[in-house]
Amino acid sequence: MKRVKKSINIAAAVAVALSMGLTTGIAVAADCDDEDALKTVMKKEYKKKCKKCHGSKGNGKGPGAKGMDPAPPDWTAGTESDDAKLVKIIMEGSPDTEMKGWAEGTAKKGKHVSQDAAESLVCIIRNFQK
Repeated sequence: MKRVKKSINIAAAVAVALSMGLTTGIAVAADCDDEDALKTVMKKEYKKKCKKCHGSKGNGKGPGAKGMDPAPPDWTAGTESDDAKLVKIIMEGSPDTEMKGWAEGTAKKGKHVSQDAAESLVCIIRNFQK
């Protein structure tokens, strides 16, 4: 009986964490330590989908950013957004900006970003601040 109660409590805690978006931050932190995975995401995702507007240095001065209002953020200066919010923006886009979402069903067919890749992109965003 003790084991059942413990399982129920753990399940309840996980449900609360999911509803608050807390597990995304945990997953992002774990992925940030895998340099090889980040290099792959940088090549496969950032350079193809982000660099045009956000720039190769993450300063928001990519060639596609000219004339954008608002301009893409300068990640070298840091961001007030937490990891979960950044993942959400990557996946769903940012309202009232030219930032489109990259989730499956939002992006063009075959051009979507997986949840894991979005979390790794957050690591890359954080690395621009260093």
